[in-house]
Amino acid sequence: TTTTPPSASALPDDGDLREPPTASEYDPVSYALNVDDGSEGSSFFAACHPGSRHRRHATVTAAEVDSMTSTGFTESMGWRHPYNYHDLTVLLAIRSDLMANFHFLSLLFVPSIKDAERAFIEIIDKDVVAYTAMVTGYAEFTDFNARGAFEIVTFMHREGLNANRVTLVSLLQAAGHLREFGKGRSVHCYALRRLIGVSDEVLLTSLVDMYAKCGAISIAASVLRQTKKRTVASWNALIARLSQLGQSSEALKYFCLMKQGNNLFPDSVTLANVLSACSNRNLVQHTTSLHAYIMRRNIQLDEVLTTTLIELYSKCYKMKRARILFDHLICRDTIVYNVMISGYLHNGLVEEAINIFSDMIREAARPNFATVVSLLSAFADVGDARIGRWVHGIVFRYGLELDLDVSNLIMHMYAKCGQIKNVKMIFDLITDKDLVSWTVMMMGYVNIGLADEATAMFQKMQRTGEEPDSSVIVTLLQAHAQLGSSEPVKEIHGYIYRTCLVEDIATMNSLIITYAKCGRIDVAEAVFNGMTGRELASWNTMIAAYGIHGYCTQVLEMFSQMQRENLKPDVLTFSSVLSACSHAGLVEEGWHIFSSMNSDYLVAPQEEHYNCMVDLLGRAGQLEEAYNLVKCSPLRDRASAMRTLLAACKVHKNTKLGELIGQELLDLEPQVSGSYKIQK
Repeated sequence: TTTTPPSASALPDDGDLREPPTASEYDPVSYALNVDDGSEGSSFFAACHPGSRHRRHATVTAAEVDSMTSTGFTESMGWRHPYNYHDLTVLLAIRSDLMANFHFLSLLFVPSIKDAERAFIEIIDKDVVAYTAMVTGYAEFTDFNARGAFEIVTFMHREGLNANRVTLVSLLQAAGHLREFGKGRSVHCYALRRLIGVSDEVLLTSLVDMYAKCGAISIAASVLRQTKKRTVASWNALIARLSQLGQSSEALKYFCLMKQGNNLFPDSVTLANVLSACSNRNLVQHTTSLHAYIMRRNIQLDEVLTTTLIELYSKCYKMKRARILFDHLICRDTIVYNVMISGYLHNGLVEEAINIFSDMIREAARPNFATVVSLLSAFADVGDARIGRWVHGIVFRYGLELDLDVSNLIMHMYAKCGQIKNVKMIFDLITDKDLVSWTVMMMGYVNIGLADEATAMFQKMQRTGEEPDSSVIVTLLQAHAQLGSSEPVKEIHGYIYRTCLVEDIATMNSLIITYAKCGRIDVAEAVFNGMTGRELASWNTMIAAYGIHGYCTQVLEMFSQMQRENLKPDVLTFSSVLSACSHAGLVEEGWHIFSSMNSDYLVAPQEEHYNCMVDLLGRAGQLEEAYNLVKCSPLRDRASAMRTLLAACKVHKNTKLGELIGQELLDLEPQVSGSYKIQK
């Protein structure tokens, strides 16, 4: 049975740790192992029982085993060390030399745990060393296979052998991998009762690591406090787990405690964990301070530290510092290239990311799945099919297209770029299509307005037996929104209720906007009012639905109702509201809402909001006010707003202002000068 970690309030105090309630509850061979006689276990564990031993009659000394297991000997006999163990066991017929058994077991342990199991069975008189070797082997697993360590100890105990310090360290490692708080605590109590490793640094570090991995941070800290001689490794175990759990502030706190009065200096592992903790958005400002600390302490910047610093500087939008660190690296592997590529893309520097990727290919650093994900996602967003095809070619060269996720990403990139033929070609090449493959194919058709093809693809998917999920339904609704018929939408609506997708916010929002686009604003209202957990996105969707039908009064009422329900509007809310005001010609209301964005809601107006206001003022003939708004705006790119204003000048025949705006547009976009003409 699995024991879940207790809450912080229920954690035992120091006395509980020193005095476990009962031996039957906390002894590692009774409570933690739960194996009866081996009959229900695997064939290997059954064979470990004394009655199932395989007996051999020849003996061999440790020296002979050392000689025979050398690389030269095994290769001369036709064996490739350390594989092909069975012929060697038959030849040696190992029987009773325990040291030879241990050396042989160690030899076989490397390639496969199954090889080690078979060799272990061959040993007649197993001692603690042999059992511990197997326990250590199982403890290396980070998945459920680590349970084998506890099962081995059960047989060890039945043969009258007691666990030693090394055995307990391995059991603690296994408990940590399994997140088995109960098993780990029982090992701790076993060690305390038998006074094993009371002052042993390795065992105490293993205890801290185990409790931290099991989520019992307060107990891990308590063990660390009780330790007279704390080591860097024990501090690292606690700080690392705090960082992994996202408790960044706590990780920094223990890092500061480590430096205070312990005569201990953090090593590269400590700093890598602390830097990882600083990847939290609220703590990235500490990156420069930690980097300065590393330089003051003359700590060698290895690949791990450098890569972590590069990642943090990327998040701080300090790519120049990240590039300096990158350029100083002598050996650059795939991981550090991926971090640099992601950093440039995060900062919107697509061209620099492409250049780094080119360097990566030239230096023969093999791109992997993470590389492809970053690049394809970025090129899909910018809609650059030319660069996307280049990446596709590199993916093909390295054989990464065989991965289904990569194929789906390439399809998605081409779909975003409107390259439907390429999407279909890759789709047809995929033998085992998943839901993502079908969804991307449908989305590709929807993006270029081929809604009929998208619905046909959905029907084809149904014939294969695939059950649609939320993403498929949302894409299908987008297709029917283009077709404009509400009857198929009703069928989808029924399916949503039958499959409990009604709880999915994205699906319900898509249903609302689809009904609105199909002319059924009344049904859209009913769906919105029937939703139990309405989030901001749902309110934005309903406001947009009213805006589609020109119901500006309802839009403003919804906006007021949001404020009454203490829902803070976002950029999408203001875009929909200002657009509705523009279409209705409500200049005063539009000005009031636009002015309140920053002052009342701390939402900085963006390009689309300025465009809405320029359109609103332009429709009302207030061209000078619109021009002054654009000139005073903090926007870097004013071309879009200027084009909107130029169109208004044409409508209202304001030639003088139109010529002025046209000249400014020529300066901003000289490559499209033919579009900026106004009739006198």
